[in-house]
Amino acid sequence: MLFIAMFFLVFALFVVARVFRGSQAIWLGLTLFTFGCCIVGLAGLVPRFGNYRLDGILSLPLDQPDWAWRLLERLSLYDFMRFRLWSAVGFVIATVIFATAYSAKHWKLPEIAAGVGLALISAFLLWYYDPEHLFKLYNTGAGMLTSPESRQSWENGLRTWDILALCLIISAFIYSLVRLGKVLWESSIIQKKVQAFCVGIGVLVLTIFFILLFCIGRVSVLNGHTMATTLLPLGPRYPVFDSTFLRAVPLAAIIAMVAVMVAILRYGFLGNWPMGVRNLEQQINIANQAVRLALHSFKNRFLAVQMAMDMASGQLDALVGGPVEKARIQIAWAKDVCVEALGRLEVMHIQAKRLEVNLRWLLLRDLWEAAMNCCSSRLEGIQISCKYPTGNLYIWGDREHLISVLDNLLQNALDAMAEKQGEEYHPALYLEINQEYEWGYFRVTDNGSGIARENLHKVFRPFFTSKPAKNNWGLGLTYCHRVIKMHRGFINLHSQLGKGTTVEVVLRCRKNLNGILK
Repeated sequence: MLFIAMFFLVFALFVVARVFRGSQAIWLGLTLFTFGCCIVGLAGLVPRFGNYRLDGILSLPLDQPDWAWRLLERLSLYDFMRFRLWSAVGFVIATVIFATAYSAKHWKLPEIAAGVGLALISAFLLWYYDPEHLFKLYNTGAGMLTSPESRQSWENGLRTWDILALCLIISAFIYSLVRLGKVLWESSIIQKKVQAFCVGIGVLVLTIFFILLFCIGRVSVLNGHTMATTLLPLGPRYPVFDSTFLRAVPLAAIIAMVAVMVAILRYGFLGNWPMGVRNLEQQINIANQAVRLALHSFKNRFLAVQMAMDMASGQLDALVGGPVEKARIQIAWAKDVCVEALGRLEVMHIQAKRLEVNLRWLLLRDLWEAAMNCCSSRLEGIQISCKYPTGNLYIWGDREHLISVLDNLLQNALDAMAEKQGEEYHPALYLEINQEYEWGYFRVTDNGSGIARENLHKVFRPFFTSKPAKNNWGLGLTYCHRVIKMHRGFINLHSQLGKGTTVEVVLRCRKNLNGILK
């Protein structure tokens, strides 16, 4: 069991190491740390009143090591009971404040009221269940031994206070889970939803096991009746210890840790947010290698053709006549084709080579306006609606690459609208720039031809395109994926054939997890 406790404590240190990302990391680390301390307290309680060797569901030994027992036995009973009490109250406080920090963009009156309520609950628990106060209750009860009716009424009151304390703790946990559920319900970014779901699962597992292991049963921290009547930290059937729920601690620890690690490493929680599907990444790397190998050879050949056309044009300067003029027109056409091909090869070369970035703070609105200027000639006759945030919204990224991504997405939207024909059809483009918690996003929505369902999972693959292959090589969205991955963001695609497409680019905001500008 000490192994599980140490696992929580070490993992808590890992989380707190992310403190520069905001108070969420601190409070999550304290949540895990205090839960580990609760397990340490339980591990010390068992051998004080009976030494057991327990096997968990995963066959992990849960017995009390000798070195840990020697460490814990140095504490007096009062100090040991205070350690358990403070660890339990600390877990409640850390869980509630973590859930509030995770779900609240700004602390307003409801959050302040919840904080005041939490402070009152914590003060009550620390006062009422302090061993010295329980000893005073014991003395009070001892004076009632000659009055059985008064003694019984007094004991019933103790049980009522224990039930009230349990209800207050459960209410605090329900409040925390509702706050996490609020993020899951309100967020429109799929990655934020999954992140909130994983964080919620981790907190739910910990809170359930906290209640089962530390708040109910004979080893409960909320044992005012037992301590005030017997001065023992176990229930009336001492020294038997019920290990039913304790056996599942390793499994609960694994579930909680996996959920939190997925939220951190896969969905950007606390600032670690690598993205991308491994299979897609392998395809992109292979395609880039193939493109780089072929580009040099093709580029040299087109340059050679262009030089030959220039030489032929020079030799025709001294000649006149109808056939000569036709030859000049054909040579000019061939040169234009070479220039166009070289331009496309240069674009492929830029998209295929290793991306080099110049990172700085960028205003999202400026990026969009720059992308619109790049294709302004194609925007005539299209109804454009824009929704911008009330304040300035910054992200950390490379200006040129992000403008290229938005330009690419905009060109795709224009191509989709050009494919859709009809007298009653009016092409329309809708843009939304906004922020959800620590993420800022672009949403570009068109009412064009849309993408077939079977092609949605293919559009980011290299060389896949539903457009005519003569002018489109299927590398645009692959490049977009690489750029957004480089910025450690997400790109989401929603489309319905015949109705339109929405592309969402999600990037980390300038604001940290506390909502304060860095």
